[in-house]
Amino acid sequence: MSVDAKAEILIEKPRADVAEVMFDPRNDKLWITGLTNVFPQGPGMMTPGAKFERVGTLLGRFYSCDYLVTRAEENSFVEIAADEPFQMKIRYDLSDADGGTLTKVRIQSIGETEYSVPPAVLNRSVTEWITEDLKRLKKRIEENTD
Repeated sequence: MSVDAKAEILIEKPRADVAEVMFDPRNDKLWITGLTNVFPQGPGMMTPGAKFERVGTLLGRFYSCDYLVTRAEENSFVEIAADEPFQMKIRYDLSDADGGTLTKVRIQSIGETEYSVPPAVLNRSVTEWITEDLKRLKKRIEENTD
């Protein structure tokens, strides 16, 4: 069973402002569904080689996993590899757009997942999850009036 879930949203702030929140693992709990804790294993933003642990649940299943940033470009994109809640690649993309920053998330499973739900249901659930995550991220960033 494979997952290829995508979501995008326009955040009405400059790309650097979006990256400052989205690419800092200390902020993950503020906008990512199901997380109960995040433990960065070093200071600063997500850069190649950075690791952080996420603890949470997905579809009722608990997970605790180290995530590894495999590629990144400042204020542009981050790619992350993880083995839980299933083996996957996560990509965050930011690009300039009229009125702000086009913000995208894509989650792709690598190999089979161990969830006992039909593939279409799992893919739809992950898509809905990341769509809601991006709405929370947008609200948090746009309402921040530093």
